[in-house]
Amino acid sequence: MKLVPKLALALFAGVVVVVAGLTAWQIRREIELFDQDVRRDQRIVGITAGASLSSQRTRDDAARLARRVDESRETIRVRYVSLAPDAPRALKPLVPISLSDLPKPGSWHQLVKSKAQGEQADKLVTYVNAPVIDDAMGAIELVQPLASRAEYAWRGVWSALASSLAMLVVGGLTMTLIGARIVGQPVSELIAAARRIGKGDFDVFPSIQRQDEFGELARAVRAMGLGLSEERQRTREQVEARIQALEQLRHAERLATLGKLASVLAHEIGTPLNVIAGHAKLVAGGKLEGGEARQSAGEIGTQCDRITNIVRRVLDYARRRPPKRAFVRAADLVARTGALLKSFATQNDVRLVYEAPADDLELEVDPDQLQQTLINLVMNAIQATPSGGSVTIGVESAQRVIEGRPLEFVVFGVGDTGDGIDDSIRARIFEPFFTTKPPGEGTGLGLSVARDIVEEHGGTIEVSSARGHGSFFRVHLPRRVGDVGTNLSS
Repeated sequence: MKLVPKLALALFAGVVVVVAGLTAWQIRREIELFDQDVRRDQRIVGITAGASLSSQRTRDDAARLARRVDESRETIRVRYVSLAPDAPRALKPLVPISLSDLPKPGSWHQLVKSKAQGEQADKLVTYVNAPVIDDAMGAIELVQPLASRAEYAWRGVWSALASSLAMLVVGGLTMTLIGARIVGQPVSELIAAARRIGKGDFDVFPSIQRQDEFGELARAVRAMGLGLSEERQRTREQVEARIQALEQLRHAERLATLGKLASVLAHEIGTPLNVIAGHAKLVAGGKLEGGEARQSAGEIGTQCDRITNIVRRVLDYARRRPPKRAFVRAADLVARTGALLKSFATQNDVRLVYEAPADDLELEVDPDQLQQTLINLVMNAIQATPSGGSVTIGVESAQRVIEGRPLEFVVFGVGDTGDGIDDSIRARIFEPFFTTKPPGEGTGLGLSVARDIVEEHGGTIEVSSARGHGSFFRVHLPRRVGDVGTNLSS
């Protein structure tokens, strides 16, 4: 229920309670006054009638006088009675009175007689002492039904109800109009402003004229919106700066890796260049003719293509590109990594072993970024492996339950046969600029950059190692963008 109806109901309830209390008090007060008036009227009539009688009158005279008084009254019945125990039946009082309750000369006795079966109301009965010649215990009896009191009370009730209803109607309409104007409208504006802020529109309440509490609240909401807008801009700038810094770090690591590959590249290009030079000299010296010359020319072209492919692979790796996700084959990523690092492994007398996946696995990633991650891991593995050892690269599928949902993952594994990672430094290997390599051989960014790339893809990178038994890195990546909404490592 909205605020204005609640306020209206609260007002109605308060008015009802107050009016009901006042009405009850007023009815009770009116009934008390009514009873006092009735009792006083009976006493006055009784005393007046009793004073008209004297000890010189007889019962008959008193009875005739009582009848005349009775005829002059509308609601009070008046008659002469005898309170003597042996009084005639016609003069017996309506209510028997004990000797202790007999009214003394000049006094009266009042009581209420409960209604009998068939009667509609109780009766107020008053006895006034009125002795005569032949009856010293004569009295004037005055009887009045109390039904008029109930009618009087109900008239007060209906009057109070009518006034209460009028107050409720007028108060309800007034409260509705005032509430809609003073409360409902500003509250609706505040709700609309809050929804606009929730949608990203922080410029709310450009002009505020109200000077009451709602005006203060509107100014506070506007200040909050402007603060959120400024904070959002700062956050956006910080995120952009962080992204640029990460890209610079990744590019720096890529260039550092490229420097390590320079010597390998010289050896790779040197071999086909020697072949090209040999065949070129044979052709130029005229030692080859006809088919042999054509065969040498073809070999020269083949070796040139080989050099071109080697240079292209290195340039593709070194070139900065914006992140762009696409579906790629996991086997192709591993094959390209092996092609780039085959000579590096040969130079270090390390054998690269590729374990082909049982299924043709595809995943949605940025190929360049994931390529950089695999190259960093494999190069570290080659450098950690002693001469004659081997480095294993594998791919497999896995299923993990995330937030109650089974999701498909692709797992890249890189293992070596080195000495392993000491327990004292294992927790720090992903820290930026932390390295155990000699100066000039590592930047300490390789594993840090690899972890950032994997986490941005919604995956995790794990390491298991035992001293003297080598190390094994596992990279878990979801097969599709959006399968994992948050970082699994957080």
